[in-house]
Amino acid sequence: MSYLSKATELFHMMENGKMLDALDKFYHSDVHVIRADGKIRDGIETNKKYEKDFLSNLQEIYGAEVKAITSDEKRGVTMVEYWINIKFKDGTRRKYEEVAVQYWVGDKIKTERFYDARSI
Repeated sequence: MSYLSKATELFHMMENGKMLDALDKFYHSDVHVIRADGKIRDGIETNKKYEKDFLSNLQEIYGAEVKAITSDEKRGVTMVEYWINIKFKDGTRRKYEEVAVQYWVGDKIKTERFYDARSI
C-alpha cells in the first residue's frame, strides 16, 4: 500500500469520526507530533489522551474537507491540506485550516507536523 493510500485512508477515517481507530492503525507508539503553535506531544498514549479530550469537548462539526493530498513515496512523506469547522461545548466555534506533514516509518507515522494553512 502506498503512503498516499495510507494518508488518504487515515483522513477518511478522521472524516468519519474514527480518529482513535486511526491513531491505533497508523501512528507509531513513539510518535512525535508538533502542533502549529510549536507545542509537542510525544508517544501514542499522550496523543490518544489529547484526542479523547478534544473529542469530548466537541458539540458539533459543521463541515470538513481535504483540499489537497500528496506524497513523496521515496522519502515516506505525506502532506495533507484540510479544514474543519467545529463548535465546542462551551459555545465557541472555530475553523481550523491546517497542513499536516507526516513522516512514515513502514506502516506508521513516526513524526507529524502541523502548519496553520492561513500563514502559508
